[in-house]
Amino acid sequence: MKLETILKCIKCNCKLTKSKDKFVCDKKHSFGIKDEIPDFILDKDKKILEEEFKAQKNSVWEYKNIETKAGTMSWRNWKKRLIVDKKGLVLDNGCGPGKLSLMIPEGNVVIGSDVSLDMLKEAKKRINFVVRAMAEKLPFKNETFDVVYTDSMLHHLKNPIDGIKEVHRVLKKDGIAVFSETHAALINRKLRRDAYKNKEKFSEWHKNFEKKELLEIIKPYFEIYSIENVSYLGYMYEGTNRKIPCDKYLMKTFLAFDRIISKIPIVKTQSWHIIVKGIKK
Repeated sequence: MKLETILKCIKCNCKLTKSKDKFVCDKKHSFGIKDEIPDFILDKDKKILEEEFKAQKNSVWEYKNIETKAGTMSWRNWKKRLIVDKKGLVLDNGCGPGKLSLMIPEGNVVIGSDVSLDMLKEAKKRINFVVRAMAEKLPFKNETFDVVYTDSMLHHLKNPIDGIKEVHRVLKKDGIAVFSETHAALINRKLRRDAYKNKEKFSEWHKNFEKKELLEIIKPYFEIYSIENVSYLGYMYEGTNRKIPCDKYLMKTFLAFDRIISKIPIVKTQSWHIIVKGIKK
C-alpha cells in the first residue's frame, strides 16, 4: 500500500502526492518528511504543543528504563482487551512507541499516528506506516479505516470532542472505534498525582476522565456496544511505581487478584482505565 492513497491535505482537503522529501497537495501546500516520518503538524500548532513534546520525549526515555517482565505482563493483561475481531485498515491513533501494534493480529494493515516525533521513532520499529499529526487534524481521507484504536490519548487533548469527531470522520460506515482512557476513580486520583508530581508536565489541559464524562462525549458519534473497567492492582504497581521493579511472581499474584476484583460489583468500578467500543453512527 502507498501511504499517499489515503492521505489528504489538512489545510484544503486536496489529495497529496509524495515528492522526494515532502508531500505536496494540488494547491501547493507542502509537508516535510523527517527521519522518514511525514510531518503534518503546522508550525503554529507546534508552538502550542511545546510542553507536550518535551513531556513525551521524557516519557520515551522513562518507558525504556522501567520496562520489566512484570510490567509487560500487566500491560498485556489489559491491552489485549482492546483488540476487536474486525480486520482491515487499522489506525493506531496516538500510537506512542507503537506497542499496541504488537497485540493487533496479522492480516491487518496498521497506520500509526502521534504528535511526538520521539515516540514515532520508536513506533517505526513496530509499525510499517507512521505519520506525525494532531488527533484533531488527521491527514486522512473520509471513511478510510475499518478500525481506529485511540488508546490513552483523548486525555492529552485540549478539546477531546474534536478528537472523537476526527475518529468518526476517518472511520468507514461500519467501522469500529475503540477508546481506552485513564479513569478518574476515587481511589486512584491521589496515587496518580503522587506518581507524577516531580515529572515533566504534559500540556496544562492533560486530565483523567470520569466514566460518565467519557461516555457523554462518545455517545453522540458512536453506538456503544461494550464498556469495560480494566486494570487494578497490577497497573497500580506497574503504572505508578518508578523506583522498585516488580517481580514477575508478585505480578502474577496481583493479576490473580485483578480477576477477582473485576467480578465484584461497585469495587470493579475503581479501575485505572475504561475501555469503550462503538460502531460509527
